[in-house]
Amino acid sequence: MEITDVKGGEGHRQAAWHSALVTLVLIPLVIALIWLLENYLLAGNTRLFHQASLSGLMIYSVLAGILVGIVVPAVRIRAAFLSGAVNMFQIGFRSTRRTVAAVSLTALGIYAGYMILAHSGQVSFDRSTGAALFILLLPAAIAAVMICWVLVGTHVQAYVRSDGAMISVFAGVLLTALVFALSMAVLFGGADVQEAVAGFFAAGCIAALFFFAVRDVYATIIVVTTGLVVLENSRIDPAYLVPFSPLVALCGILTTGALVGVHWHFSRHYTTVLLPGK
Repeated sequence: MEITDVKGGEGHRQAAWHSALVTLVLIPLVIALIWLLENYLLAGNTRLFHQASLSGLMIYSVLAGILVGIVVPAVRIRAAFLSGAVNMFQIGFRSTRRTVAAVSLTALGIYAGYMILAHSGQVSFDRSTGAALFILLLPAAIAAVMICWVLVGTHVQAYVRSDGAMISVFAGVLLTALVFALSMAVLFGGADVQEAVAGFFAAGCIAALFFFAVRDVYATIIVVTTGLVVLENSRIDPAYLVPFSPLVALCGILTTGALVGVHWHFSRHYTTVLLPGK
């Protein structure tokens, strides 16, 4: 009887391990793969950001930016909420006051960095062009943050949480930076894929460390969008920027609105309560 109980307990542990592997690792990675393929079909294959197409940009923003980039991760995150695997703090949806503070400090730091580089002659675009680039690349950055860190990063960390904080951070940074690098290299294309992946991987590591330290979605989106502006500014079709199209702004507004809507929904239905002594 005792041997049977031991085997039964071991079987339950293995079943729980396999279930966690599927729900916390495999399913998020499959969603990331679908998003990567969508990036290729809607943008990389058509050279969307190198040859201006406002209709193509709208289709990309709705399908890859909102549907697969925001709505699908939100559905999976909801399931993780219900299972207790993640909470609002971990996915980076914080209170309004906390978000405003994080966004303000991040934006101020990035602007200060831009001014320093501009005065030293290391920036090749002015503020108006930089703002236009930021809005153009915002839908891609929002989807990247939602897929790479809010979904894959938090779920992978939940899976390896029992192995300690160092393993959790290392696994989260390494895997999410790799997913980000491959996705962005596919999205923006280019002749030198190896160089593109290396650049995006470095940007992904910075964004991952920032997200896991600050735990704020909106501040991380600012960091990621700025990184894309720095890496891709010389390769974007100027037709998107001069004259600046209202449709480009609309894509940014719609994607941001969808993100805020998900945040509002989560805030109404899922509240993280910190217990005394926990």
